[in-house]
Formats: sequence, C-alpha cells, structure tokens
Amino acid sequence: MSFSFDKSNIEELMQAFYTLTGIRFVLFDAEFNETAFYPKEKCDFCRLMERSPKTRNNCRRSNRRAFLKSSAEDTPVIYKCHAGLVEAVIPLHDNEKIIGYLMFGQITDNPDKSNIYKKLDYWESSCKIDRIALEQAVKSISCKTDGEIRSAAKIMEACTSYIIYKELITPENSKLIKAAKEYIDSRLSEDITIEALCAELKIGRTKLYEIFKEELNTGISKYILKRRMHRAKKLIKTTDLPITEIASSVGFSDYNYFGKVFKKNYGRSPKSYRKS
Repeated sequence: MSFSFDKSNIEELMQAFYTLTGIRFVLFDAEFNETAFYPKEKCDFCRLMERSPKTRNNCRRSNRRAFLKSSAEDTPVIYKCHAGLVEAVIPLHDNEKIIGYLMFGQITDNPDKSNIYKKLDYWESSCKIDRIALEQAVKSISCKTDGEIRSAAKIMEACTSYIIYKELITPENSKLIKAAKEYIDSRLSEDITIEALCAELKIGRTKLYEIFKEELNTGISKYILKRRMHRAKKLIKTTDLPITEIASSVGFSDYNYFGKVFKKNYGRSPKSYRKS
C-alpha cells in the first residue's frame, strides 16, 4: 500500500516535540522503515551501535518486538532496547489499519547509566566497537525521569490523533474508504446493498472488494455487520432504549436473530450486556 506524507508538517510536529521534551522523535512506515525524524542525526551512542552488524541487528530486533507489541495492545509501549536505552512506540491507524508507528527514544532513566557501562567490555570484545568512543558516547546520553518519559508517551499518543485528523499521512484509497464508512454509518437502519454502495462511490464491485480487503482487511458485508454491532453496543450501554428498538435502528427486523448475532460477537445477550 502506498501513502502520501506531508513531510514538512510532520517534521514541524516532530521539532515541536523535541523542543518540548529534548527527545528524538521518529516516524516509521508499516514495514518498520524510518520515514521522518527530528533531529536528523541519532545520538552518538546509537551511531556507534550501528557500526557493528551484531549490535545493528539487535537494535532492529528490539524495535520490531516493540512494534508488534504496540500493534497487538494498541497502546504506547515503553521498553528498553538491547543496549539498555529507553524507547517508546505507538501505532498509527487509518480506517482501522496500521499505517505506521511513532517512536521516541535514545534516552536513559538511570542517572548513573550503570546498566549501560557494564556492557562496554562485551561490545568492545565481541562487536569490535572502540571503547573510548563508547565511554564518551554513554556520557552524552540524555537522562529523563520516569514521570518525564510517561508524559512524553502521552504527548506522542496525542500526536497520532493529530496526524490522522490533519491527514498528514494519507493512504491512496483513504478518501474512498472514508466515504464508504460515512455512507454505511448513515444507513445502518436500512438494507445496505453492495450495488447501492458502488453507485454512491462510483466504483465497480470487484475494485471495491479489493480496496476493502487491502485497507481494512475484511469483506464489505463483515464490515457492515461490525458497524451495526458497534452501534448497537453503544446504544445498549449509553441509552435506555428498548432492545427491540435498538435492533431495528441497526438494521435487524428480527429481534431473536439480532440477539444471536450480538451474543456471538460479545459473548453475552443484549440484556445481559446492559445489566453488566
């Protein structure tokens, strides 16, 4: 999938984050490749780590594990890389699909940096990295308190919403999917047909199926059902409307069938869900 990036505004946002926190900020694409960053240069320590194939691969493995964990949990993940530096990552979503990741890091939460210094012998002997250069680089690693790190993670989380809201990263098919979602959400009480959706979007059936599969990783009918269930769950939770009325408002004329589908999706009946 290809994307368009508003690089200028993304880098402006990253510069503001760095000015506020003093922490390097990086945007990765969905394949874990660096796409934008501020400052441009990594810290001296990380540049030394990248000179050795062994430590460079360890860096990439640490990042990948964090990316996958943040993707699974859909939340900021604060972790320590293989070298003991603190980093944090959070996924970027567009139309329920991950389109990239935001990361900050190359800092420590240990004022004396003892957890890093104790590894210098290994890096010198096994990875052939100059020890004197390492010692100087470790001294320059920025130290932040746990509170500062968690606050930076909250700001990074807010940046994800800003990037999507301002459409600073836009998948090629994003506008079409957005129009499809708006059409579906406005007609959940009706019988939504594929033919009507195609006519509204001025696109062929096959192409529409392909875009839904690529962008949302689901079929059109499954997506419509998911939106019906999401709306029903919200109404059951936040209103006193009769369940029968809610079922009708999300496109189910048969209340019993609605109950079966709801239970299949959420593990309990609509009445039981409301009581809980």
